Amino acid sequence: MIKAIIFDCWSTLIKKDAPAPSSIPKKLNWEDDHEVEKKVGRILMLEPIKDLKTQVIQLLEELGIKYNEVLVADVMDILADKYVNYNKFYDGTLEVLSKLKQNYKLGLITNTTDIAFEPLRKKYKFDEIFDEIIASYEVGLIKPDPKIFELALEKLAVKPREALMVGDNPVDDLGGCMRVGIRGLMLDNKNKYPDYPIRISKITEILEWLKNNV
Repeated sequence: MIKAIIFDCWSTLIKKDAPAPSSIPKKLNWEDDHEVEKKVGRILMLEPIKDLKTQVIQLLEELGIKYNEVLVADVMDILADKYVNYNKFYDGTLEVLSKLKQNYKLGLITNTTDIAFEPLRKKYKFDEIFDEIIASYEVGLIKPDPKIFELALEKLAVKPREALMVGDNPVDDLGGCMRVGIRGLMLDNKNKYPDYPIRISKITEILEWLKNNV
């Protein structure tokens, strides 16, 4: 029996209408490679950002990219919290979360930076919506590390079989959760994985999915 539903944030609940950390590889003319995203994550998402310019330079140096002040400024802009004004919930998300909260504990696990997530967290009052929020920079872990999912289970006080992970990334979200025995559901807002076996294309479909699959 499912007692808790854990959501990813970016591209699952929140529509990114502006650049975000995951777009940095494209900005740097790198292929949209998962390992490059992990390098971004390890430098920028495992602790609060204290000196953004220094950490951006560290990232560029680790990636072996020649940089100048313009490139550093561009990457800093991608991470700047001013983009919170462009990021918003997908249609119907708040209504669905409100209905789910009546019957399930709600969790949120996000690989993110504090400067991107904290303004959004305050703007949409995430702490009132979710029973537990696990942000990578607060716990020093990034998906798909099994420990971040185990931490979510501990905080929500549920067993793996009692939880459902909903996300848009087959590696970070769904691959990670299944490594600890949590069932995964692809929420494919961008229709990137039409052949994924356990999938919905928008959050408004989750209520019917739960009726038929739990």
